[in-house]
Amino acid sequence: MSVNSELMQKILHLLRPRMENESQRRGYLFRALGTNTPVQYQLAFNTPTNDFIPNLVNELVVYGEISSGKPALCALLKVIREDVGIDVQATIDALIVEFLPPAATQTISTPPHLLFDLLLQIDFKQQVRLVEDVLEQHQTAAFLIHGEPDCGQELLVTRLFRIKSAWKNNSPIKNDVTINAAYRSTERLWKQLARSFVLPQDTKPENIIDKICDRWQTQDVILIFEKVDSMPPKVLVGWLQEFWEPLVDRGKLNPPLKDTHLLMFLVDNCGSVCKSQVMLAKEFDEPEYPRIPLYLPPLSPFPPDILKDWLRDMKVFRDLQIPADLTYQRLWEKSDNGIPQFVYEEICTHFDLSWEGGLAKWLI
Repeated sequence: MSVNSELMQKILHLLRPRMENESQRRGYLFRALGTNTPVQYQLAFNTPTNDFIPNLVNELVVYGEISSGKPALCALLKVIREDVGIDVQATIDALIVEFLPPAATQTISTPPHLLFDLLLQIDFKQQVRLVEDVLEQHQTAAFLIHGEPDCGQELLVTRLFRIKSAWKNNSPIKNDVTINAAYRSTERLWKQLARSFVLPQDTKPENIIDKICDRWQTQDVILIFEKVDSMPPKVLVGWLQEFWEPLVDRGKLNPPLKDTHLLMFLVDNCGSVCKSQVMLAKEFDEPEYPRIPLYLPPLSPFPPDILKDWLRDMKVFRDLQIPADLTYQRLWEKSDNGIPQFVYEEICTHFDLSWEGGLAKWLI
């Protein structure tokens, strides 16, 4: 396949920041193709970036397929995809399809993982930007994710989990608190957390906190407590006092040597926690933050303009083959006036995919 000028410009824009020096160039090529491939002997690795990248692309196209049957250029793009954020991943997915043979593209004309990544881009910009700002200032942070029912709380958690590319190799510690909802103490929460760290259920709370702090010294620790709206407010307040506040205090006394984060996400599926007596921070520069969670902007139905902008942006991905009858007006009406959960399901239906039985499996 030849590479036209428009496609080459897209590749140049993608690769420039990742091919600035010889070490980066050799590293990515080694990860994609392995050692002793003809390509590495045909390239001058010390040439200017704008000369090196076109030469690299042309050599990979000439080289053809690697042993797995995948085009060599696609192999390189997939390796780079591992090190970038979700926005760039969607661009790479579209580029990969450009280089696949027609028979292959027929079977993946609508790649499910690409559609899922693009669904993550519908709105939530205000919440994501705020969390990014917090992470620049704090190694320890807590957030309340909340809003009306079915407004995409799980999807927002997944999007926030992709803020740092390194987190893709880090499994969050998830706890569904509904099993504790009928109890008016935090005892079962401690047992559930102990199981998450493969500790005996009778482990003392201070020892569980020790375990979390030990892990935080070397890696990011992300705690997710789902459906906190099902907890009696007094129990949630008690849990924050018993669990989170000691963790924050411990972090101040013994911060990690590495630039790692300790994060807690409280997920409220009906928007009730912010109306209770649970103390929340409205700004992340408040003196009490991060001992009390930050109240993120509430989630709500998508307005028509948001859906219109998203569909317009999706038209650049030719492999999506957006159905002609998928308009923002129709999408808004069919989703009960923009309720996010129904928006995701309606979009998947138009692409002959299933949300619950397919794409939802990538939710954190």
